[in-house]
Amino acid sequence: MAWYLFLLAVAGGVAFAIWNYRRKTAARRAASDARYQEIFKGGSQSGANAQSAAPAGAEPLAAPAPAKAPPAPSAAPGVAVQRFLGQAESLLYYLLKAGLPDCEVFAGVSLARVVGAGGEGRDREQQLRRLSQYQLEFVVCDKNMRVIAVVEVESAAGAAAAGDQRFKSDMLKQAGIRFVRLNPLALPRRDEVRPLINGGPPQQGA
Repeated sequence: MAWYLFLLAVAGGVAFAIWNYRRKTAARRAASDARYQEIFKGGSQSGANAQSAAPAGAEPLAAPAPAKAPPAPSAAPGVAVQRFLGQAESLLYYLLKAGLPDCEVFAGVSLARVVGAGGEGRDREQQLRRLSQYQLEFVVCDKNMRVIAVVEVESAAGAAAAGDQRFKSDMLKQAGIRFVRLNPLALPRRDEVRPLINGGPPQQGA
């Protein structure tokens, strides 16, 4: 009997210990939840107080608008020219092609592609820039792309254009390249083109 009572007391002590442990755990959890709620409500209340502390009638500060990128410059629409060569230039081009079937004829070539620049460094660059400002109407080359002659159409031009023609003539002469100027109203015949380009008859319009 004493042994039975002893077991009963031990079981009761164990049950009490378990109950007490669960009670303390529940109490700690409740205290933690209460603390969390207090902190959360405190933060919300401080935000509300900050909004209510703003002066009456004041508008809330708006977020700054993002900076807009400057508009890209619009390119002017490209317009194709009606003709690459004018009527007089086209007639001379076909005449050169017919009279020189074994040669190549190029239109609108920079003077800097035909005449080289002398000197070195900055002086040479300046001379190349100046030569590149002048255009030659027609350049005649052989099949090996060696320049044979430069041909242009005569036109009634002012003093500025006459000065440009003189400069081109001088540069081509120094380079040893024949410069032929033709009157569009008195073009040579087909069989006269080759001797004219090769330097047979005197230049027209010279």
